[in-house]
Amino acid sequence: MPDTGSAAPKRGIGAIETGLRLIDVLASADGPMQLKEIAAEAGMPAAKAHRYLASFIAAGMVSQSGPSGRYDLGPMAMRLGAAALGRFDCIESACAGLQRLRDDIRATCFVTGWSDRGPVILRWEDSRRPVTVIVQVGSTMPLLTSATGRAFLAHLPRETTGKLVGQELAADDATGISERIDALVDETRTAGLGRTEGEFQPGICALAAPLFDPFGRMVGAVAALGRSGEFDGSYDGAVASALRQFAGKLDPKAEHPA
Repeated sequence: MPDTGSAAPKRGIGAIETGLRLIDVLASADGPMQLKEIAAEAGMPAAKAHRYLASFIAAGMVSQSGPSGRYDLGPMAMRLGAAALGRFDCIESACAGLQRLRDDIRATCFVTGWSDRGPVILRWEDSRRPVTVIVQVGSTMPLLTSATGRAFLAHLPRETTGKLVGQELAADDATGISERIDALVDETRTAGLGRTEGEFQPGICALAAPLFDPFGRMVGAVAALGRSGEFDGSYDGAVASALRQFAGKLDPKAEHPA
């Protein structure tokens, strides 16, 4: 019969779902495990777990070695994990969730990625109280005087940012920021957020959280901004907390509760 579009859950193969509980146990462990430990964690008899593990060994999903016969993830599981990490796109996910973030914190939000010209705005979501700013999608942000730029400055290698920093300082260092770069980097790393208040545009406060790829490299940022006095730009405020949580959920290395 054709699909009627009902919301009823589709029936799967129970044996596969049961077996994958064992893989999940091994993936969550700190190292190789004994059969009885795996069975207990998966909530099944040891004899049943042993049959599944034997099939997984034959398929390369599980390995068994050592005098104690402990089990661990096999080469096929490792390849699957590496492939999944390689296809994780935190920037795409950030863009997809940006409207929800905007609605939650009631502030203008945007996502940036890295380019050879510096941070570039990829998506922008105005709040219901739009803020007039001098950038748009496609604009590049300065490293030294924008919250997004400071996030990149704190997490990218100096050889990546050095040329752009030099260009910005040569163009304008009226605020003497060259003497505070190291302090800004330390502050940003400690807080986990880039922050500005009036440096990029007078009267505008902004916060930005870094986005990392599966290998721990910063590839983007998610930011929020608003008018000073109306926008909570403190490091320990509600907006800062929401940005950290949003970015944390996109971190492929982080453990997220079910």
